[in-house]
Amino acid sequence: EHLSALALLRSSLLLLVFVASAALSSAPGPTIIRSPIMNEDAATPGGIPQAEFISDVAAHLSKQSITHDEAITKLQDLYSKFKFIDVRLVTSKNNLKGKIPEIKKTLEAVQFLRAKASTDEVVTTHFELAANVLASANVSKVDHVCLWLGANVMMEFTFDEAEELLSKNLKTAAENLAVVETQLSFLRDQITTSEVNIARVYNHEIRLRQAAKAS
Repeated sequence: EHLSALALLRSSLLLLVFVASAALSSAPGPTIIRSPIMNEDAATPGGIPQAEFISDVAAHLSKQSITHDEAITKLQDLYSKFKFIDVRLVTSKNNLKGKIPEIKKTLEAVQFLRAKASTDEVVTTHFELAANVLASANVSKVDHVCLWLGANVMMEFTFDEAEELLSKNLKTAAENLAVVETQLSFLRDQITTSEVNIARVYNHEIRLRQAAKAS
């Protein structure tokens, strides 16, 4: 009974579900968009274009040879694209924030089993037989662990290999999270700039109409 339980344990969910390095190797980059109302020369986080602040609306319209309505349409289109990138980055951020605790718990489980491997102590644990079906098993002197690598792939690792892989992926996930947060912070500034530009162009048109009526 002990051997069969151990075999099941080693072939099922011995540790927490773990997403391998392929899923964490890089943070998803934003969709690059181009518009006349951008500064493409500036080095920006993730290659996200920088929205140029329109300080002189009249000069901007003259330079682009467009009307107020055309300018607002372009600005709103740019704003929509920025918001689309924002959704993608927020999704990436939430995914990474969910994966980091999983990797930490898995690493802690590996370290716990490693500490018990050198003793004769029997560890009682639970493992998943099927969806929402758990079983209990007594484990002693375990020298390997199984990790889910994603796509229904599980591999067996020594403690050294498992700790090295998990530590590497934990570091990668933390770095990617920092990158995504930097990109989000920069992107939010571009969204704000776009909103201000739309308001400035709209208000400029209103002032011209009011001046025309007054004259």
